Amino acid sequence: MTSLTLNHLNIDHGGRSILHIEHADVEPGEFIAVLGPNGAGKTSLFRAITSEWKPSSGHVFLHDKNVNEWSRRERAKHLGILPQSSQLTFPFSASEVVAIGATPLSLSADELAQQTRFWMEKTDTWQFADRFFTSLSGGERQRVQLARILLQVSQAEKPPVILLDEPTSAQDLGQQHHLLQLVRQLSHESQFSIVAILHDLNQATRYADKIWLLNQGKMFAQGSPQAILTPDTVSAVWGYVPEKLITQAGNNVLI
Repeated sequence: MTSLTLNHLNIDHGGRSILHIEHADVEPGEFIAVLGPNGAGKTSLFRAITSEWKPSSGHVFLHDKNVNEWSRRERAKHLGILPQSSQLTFPFSASEVVAIGATPLSLSADELAQQTRFWMEKTDTWQFADRFFTSLSGGERQRVQLARILLQVSQAEKPPVILLDEPTSAQDLGQQHHLLQLVRQLSHESQFSIVAILHDLNQATRYADKIWLLNQGKMFAQGSPQAILTPDTVSAVWGYVPEKLITQAGNNVLI
């Protein structure tokens, strides 16, 4: 069973092909890191999955059903996306922003309050629940929005798919690892399917189960981090030859 499947997916934009994925899929409980240089097609991939951009050919399946055939309510319960940044300017508190995630759900007022606190504690944001969202730092806003997405998919009948667009971009070092540990835990323990655009190759190696490596709008390679992130592959895609080290814990590190 797969949570998300891409088949013969082609995206044309501005009169040219910008993305071609022959086949890729995500299973429940799998954490995929999407890597690639600037302009490789990472954001275009997310826009195709969420139907923001319609494929010129091919299909995106959410639990074996074309993503466009899901009702908006049911799709929202099973597919969530965390953008790089938020443009929200209304004077909402952080907890009110998280509670917006309950829109497709059936929760009583007490249940909503409990779930809001639960996910804010998970994302280390409960301590500023009453602060205005607009007063928060970029990293704090990212984590509040993550709590909102996690609440949104909390009543999914099937393992939900969460797309994370550079979720660590505004986080300090400690929060980067806390966030990636959290999504890895949700993936492995709660069977969430996580697809995250990352830029740090070592973080991808440490936390992801599989790599999707995009280059020039195509799937250059996919597989385990150890198999994909080699000095030769990094050189071919990024034009830089890294040195590969093995830590005392047996982890591969590229420098």
